[in-house]
Amino acid sequence: MVKLYVGDLDAGERFYGALFGAKLALKVGENAHIVTFPDGGPGLVLLKKGANDRKKQGSFIIQVPDLSAAQTRAIANGAKQQGTFAGNPGSQAAKSIDFLDPWGNQVEILQLG
Repeated sequence: MVKLYVGDLDAGERFYGALFGAKLALKVGENAHIVTFPDGGPGLVLLKKGANDRKKQGSFIIQVPDLSAAQTRAIANGAKQQGTFAGNPGSQAAKSIDFLDPWGNQVEILQLG
């Protein structure tokens, strides 16, 4: 699982639900929610960010079938685009977009092919 600090657990669920279809799987007390992706994967542990957690951020890369659609959803839900990549690592075409979620976590969406 990937651990991410968010300012509001419900808002975190909505953001990652809108972007990737993530659904609440488990509430672990008042300060942690676990969400999972519709097609499996590691899942996300969303932790309520406290005053002492200001500098804690997470980072992950996730493959998406449609980069443009994922980019549109990310921006519409409060993400800030940071940069893009296009190339052929390992002789495979790849495009990606880096952005920060509303809480400063770095997320890279990747489309292969």
